[in-house]
Amino acid sequence: MRITKLQFEHSSSPGSLPRTVGVEFSPANDSFGDRFSAQLAPEGQVLLCAGAVHSPHLLQLSGVGPRQVLAEHGIPLVADLQGVGANLQDHPATLFAARTDDKFDNLAVTSQVYDRSSNVRITALLHYLLQRRGPLATTGCDHGAFLSTTGKGEPDLQIRFVPGFALDPDAIQSYIKFGENKKRGIAWPCGITMQLLAVRPHSVGSVGLKSSDPFAAPAVDIGYYAGDGEKDLVTLREGLKIARRIAEASPLSEYGTSERYPGPRATSDADLDEFIRKTTCSGNALVGTCRMGPASDSGTVVSHTDMSVHGVAGLRVVDASVMPRIPGGQTGAPTVMIAERVAAMLVGQQARVGSTPGRGGSQQMAGRTLVGAA
Repeated sequence: MRITKLQFEHSSSPGSLPRTVGVEFSPANDSFGDRFSAQLAPEGQVLLCAGAVHSPHLLQLSGVGPRQVLAEHGIPLVADLQGVGANLQDHPATLFAARTDDKFDNLAVTSQVYDRSSNVRITALLHYLLQRRGPLATTGCDHGAFLSTTGKGEPDLQIRFVPGFALDPDAIQSYIKFGENKKRGIAWPCGITMQLLAVRPHSVGSVGLKSSDPFAAPAVDIGYYAGDGEKDLVTLREGLKIARRIAEASPLSEYGTSERYPGPRATSDADLDEFIRKTTCSGNALVGTCRMGPASDSGTVVSHTDMSVHGVAGLRVVDASVMPRIPGGQTGAPTVMIAERVAAMLVGQQARVGSTPGRGGSQQMAGRTLVGAA
């Protein structure tokens, strides 16, 4: 199911805001399926939890966003919020990988999970199913470090250590090559990988519209290394140098480490920069496109006190998109904290009202609060 639009009702009362009254959705994942709507009970509200890409996308499709963007795509304006889709931030990442001597193959998490023909080991599967232990009970990436590449101030680099060899410096190509190896019955090579993330990024991007069609993908400009983002390239370059020193030092050197990515021929800063630009991937930490803050700040989208969307009533955004600045670590816990905070507000609000959800006139469902994840 995909939510395609938020529905608003405009009041003729002076000074009143457009109110969210429901959501439009489609059970199908294309433009040709039937559309349905779920209507809110009186004074109900929608909680938008679609993430830093799809929350601003859905707001813009519904008429909440920069006036000029909506006009370009023929979308009627509900609220002119210039900050919707702006301020996209992420942790840009690259990697270092080295082969190790085959005699240490049993230490690699990939070898503990897959046999020499790249099939899942029955022992690893049973260990997890029966005892919830073994390599399948781990993240495969449970060691790492936060450090400063400049030797001063807050850490600007995170290293995620994986006891397994990346088949390709491009994450998608790694999956493709694994599939090819599996078809050919080729074993996963023995080695180690260090993913490097710039966790105090300067790169800033945006999320916009390609079309008014809700099934069209949003226009995402990730913004890596543009403008001040060039500083992130320097952080990752220094990170690669640090990873090299770690791999060349004891105890890892005792496992016969032999660098594969970026490779021993990448010796100059220009070589490393080229490798980073070609292999950069997301650190899966997208935030910022519905930035919280006071309504007096034209770049904000939601209130910093209750996550309600400026300029409309009955709508809140509850996900990582409301963070004004990306944290210097994983964004999962802060996102849960935001959700817990809003949940506590809703519980308190319901207790004060002392009422139960009303009955609405939707074709499909009705309630006082709808949670929308596009």
